Amino acid sequence: MDVTAERRYPVNVEELYGILTSRAFFEQRYQWGKVDDYRFEVFEPAGDGFHIRIAQPIEIRLDKVPAFARKLLPSEAELTTEFHWRPATGGYQADYRFQLGNVPVKVSGTMTLLADGDQSRQITRVAVHSSLPLVGRKLERLIGERFDKALEGDYRHTLRYIEEVHQQ
Repeated sequence: MDVTAERRYPVNVEELYGILTSRAFFEQRYQWGKVDDYRFEVFEPAGDGFHIRIAQPIEIRLDKVPAFARKLLPSEAELTTEFHWRPATGGYQADYRFQLGNVPVKVSGTMTLLADGDQSRQITRVAVHSSLPLVGRKLERLIGERFDKALEGDYRHTLRYIEEVHQQ
C-alpha cells in the first residue's frame, strides 16, 4: 500500500529543514505527546546531509487491532524511526523508515521539502509492504491507514511547533 501526502508550511524551506533536523523539535513533540521513554541513537550531520535515528519502546493496544493481526503484533515493541536527509533540487529530501520490532511489515519512503515562495511544501511518500502470504495485504492496509492518520497528526504538531516555539 502506498500513501502520499502534501502539506504546506508558513516558513521557508531552509527554516522547515532546520526545524525537522532540530533535536529541540523532537524533544518538544515527545513532550506534547507525554512520551518520555525514547532515545536518540543517531542525531548528527552525515556528509552533506543529516542522519536521525530515534528508538522508543511502545505498547500496542491489541484490543484496538483486528483479530487477524493480533497474533502478528506483539503487545510491546521498539519503534525505530530513521531519516537520512540530503540537499535536493529546490530543497531537501529524506529517505526514511519505520520499524516496529520484528513485525513483518516494511514502512519506508521519502519526504521532500520544496520552496514555495516564502513558504514551503512537504511531500511525503510512504510505502507499506509485508512479505506475509494471505494476511500481508490486510496488514499493509491496516498499517497504511494508521500511518495516514499519523501523517495528519505530524502535520498538526509541526504547525503547532512553528507557531508556538519557532516564531517566538
